[in-house]
Amino acid sequence: MWKGRHALPCLVPVLLALLPAVTSLHGEPQYMVLVPSQLHTETPEQSCLHLHHLNETVTVRASLQSSWGNKSLFNDLVVDKDLFHCVSFTIPRFLPSDLVAVLSVHIKGPTHEFKKKKAVLVKNRESIIFVQTDKPMYKPGQSVKFRVVSVDKKLRLLDEL
Repeated sequence: MWKGRHALPCLVPVLLALLPAVTSLHGEPQYMVLVPSQLHTETPEQSCLHLHHLNETVTVRASLQSSWGNKSLFNDLVVDKDLFHCVSFTIPRFLPSDLVAVLSVHIKGPTHEFKKKKAVLVKNRESIIFVQTDKPMYKPGQSVKFRVVSVDKKLRLLDEL
């Protein structure tokens, strides 16, 4: 029953960014792009594209644009039938603490064309460091054993030195 639930685990705060107004329930092409509303740098992120009721071959281009540059998500992807496709990407670290990027999607076919832009918040990854000793008190001369763990704000382990 819940077999497909793991398909989009990292898209919990999903921004249904690009869904055109549908004039009829059946027959008209429908396009949807799923991107988290808040992205983090140096962390794998995911974007998904869903095309439904295609009656022609279309070309899809999607990218994130900001002062740090452009990040192509789907580059001249040619689709001729219904599609659900996800792509992983990583945004490089930048100096300002918060940045607004623009998600741009362009879907073009012989008779249909769809263009949309939407703002997405990008934040630098922040880490928390825990230092744990093997016991609370030591006597003079005893060896101190400790472990250091680095996690992000969601308490996921980070691979940092």
